[in-house]
Amino acid sequence: MPSPILGKKITPKNSCTIRLGKENSDLVFEKTCDPHYLNDFIFSEIQKKGVEYGIGGYLEKRAIYQASENFTPERNIHLAVDIWGEVGTTVHAPLDSIVHSFKYNALPYDYGGTIILQHQENEKVFHTLYGHLSKSSLIGLEKNQVIKAGTPFCQFGDWDENGGWPPHLHFQMIIDMQNMEGDYVGVCEEKDLEFYKNNCPDPSFLIC
Repeated sequence: MPSPILGKKITPKNSCTIRLGKENSDLVFEKTCDPHYLNDFIFSEIQKKGVEYGIGGYLEKRAIYQASENFTPERNIHLAVDIWGEVGTTVHAPLDSIVHSFKYNALPYDYGGTIILQHQENEKVFHTLYGHLSKSSLIGLEKNQVIKAGTPFCQFGDWDENGGWPPHLHFQMIIDMQNMEGDYVGVCEEKDLEFYKNNCPDPSFLIC
């Protein structure tokens, strides 16, 4: 059973679903490339529902990424679950882990602070990626460092250190890291979706 990723259980009483795809009629889809509009939309939804966190986004098709030259127009399918919340929200390891790698991905609309943990369950190895973290989350980390389930190990970053996004955690499961370290594809093109669906399955079962 995973440990609560935010140190306490995420429930319908303290969270709501945030949808950033075209199917959300409350969202002005053409404005989602504007980070200020996006921030106001997300946190007004959270405030209206009277909760602490907004959650969603796995395999969601989004226009957001067209604000950055890092993304082609076709690369718009999100491969992770986002947990939106206040700057400084502490993240806890959901499972026993070792640090696979970490990096500060500094480009606009990139991950900012990024940590990848490696897990082994029933002899199967897989990874979890934590993106949009504070720079301070990377201080003192070492490759192969042991992090036990439930241990706090990073925090949500602010705009100026998380790639320019409203504060949140990009939480992604990855089977094969494909020799990458401190980074991995978090948004894919539709033509590559079948591969990434298999290599990056829905991590929701690890969020509790």
